[in-house]
Amino acid sequence: MAVQKKTLKRASAAREIAATKETSGAENKKDAAPKDAAKAVAKKEPVKAPRASFSDRVGSVSKYLRGVQNELKKVHWPTRKEIVTYTAVVLTSVAVLAVVIWVVDSLLSLGVKGIIS
Repeated sequence: MAVQKKTLKRASAAREIAATKETSGAENKKDAAPKDAAKAVAKKEPVKAPRASFSDRVGSVSKYLRGVQNELKKVHWPTRKEIVTYTAVVLTSVAVLAVVIWVVDSLLSLGVKGIIS
């Protein structure tokens, strides 16, 4: 079974190589198509999508708002006690970091003043 799969893969790979050689055109550059022809084929007008009607847009907006509402129902909203606790932790952390920065700044200021004088 495994041998058959390998043989099939090799055969399909050989077919792909042969197909790319056939579609690539000639072997040398003399037989290749001019570049202008390729540019002419590449320049196609983009297809413009029709504008959505007003009712379609309103429907899209209402669908979006329903999705937002469903996602907000899934959110874990903290209790009042949790909010107070988290706020206290944040304010304490900010105060501690402010003191640390002030101490380091004061020490650096004293060091610079000592060097200068």
